[in-house]
Amino acid sequence: MSLQEHQATIAQAQALGLSERAVRRLVEEGAWARTAPGVYTSRPGGDSLSRRAWAGHLAVGPESAIGGDAALQLADVPRQVDQLELWVPPCVQRRAAGLVVHRDHLGRLSHARGTLPLIRPADAVVDIGQCLPTEDLVRLIADAVRVGRTSLRQLARVLDERPRVHDRRRFLALVSDMTGIESGLEYAYRRDVERAHGLPKARRAVSVSAGTRSDVLYEDYGVLVELDGRVGHGDGAFRDLRRDNRHAGSGFTTLRYCSVEVRGRACQVAWQVGVALGSRGWPGPVTRCPNCRNASDSDLSD
Repeated sequence: MSLQEHQATIAQAQALGLSERAVRRLVEEGAWARTAPGVYTSRPGGDSLSRRAWAGHLAVGPESAIGGDAALQLADVPRQVDQLELWVPPCVQRRAAGLVVHRDHLGRLSHARGTLPLIRPADAVVDIGQCLPTEDLVRLIADAVRVGRTSLRQLARVLDERPRVHDRRRFLALVSDMTGIESGLEYAYRRDVERAHGLPKARRAVSVSAGTRSDVLYEDYGVLVELDGRVGHGDGAFRDLRRDNRHAGSGFTTLRYCSVEVRGRACQVAWQVGVALGSRGWPGPVTRCPNCRNASDSDLSD
């Protein structure tokens, strides 16, 4: 039972020599507890996603697999899990209180793996991502790729195999355009700062010194842009300073922006980056986007 987070179905308990009446008595005495319809634990108290997922899988049946946000979280892709979703074969009709059960008509179960079966991360990303706003979808894809649970190529293949995906064109465009993008903030910078203002195309997620990795490199001009979504990140700030100083000694100019600046002052950020690039030989000019077309140069250089 430890492999199942110390949980068992009635059938499994009977196979261990416990009658249904004995199980009821153990529950009444508080030695066992019910965790899902027909599922009981020998260690009451405490909660975890793994425990909830095992309870759901045992309740729905051995042919089921965990899907949705839970499948990703259990595969180390950071997600908030509100509801537990499970997939079952198309010929199976199962319901269990508190669980969302879907019938799989697209072959997700054929790729499910694990003692606690999880659908393939690429399938879960497509299932969840097709209805997310663009930046949330970018974050989901970036997280799954960054921890190595899927790849952009595999996501593109799953999208090609699926007959129906909501907003398929947007999803495919993002997947084909995310090489080097590791966060929603990096995507917002490229879209709202770099592309919207005609800045030169940068390289991304590159190392310009041993043991470091930079978010954005304008290689021809020796300009680095570092993006940080964290607030008050303690010792990390000192590491960033040491890295910036080392890069300055190698002839690089480093500009650093947080989420508030990229998302709230994209035009001003573009102007600053354009000035830095111009000082290193970029001919320009910075293109005025619809948001800054009517602004003065002094407003943009604040």
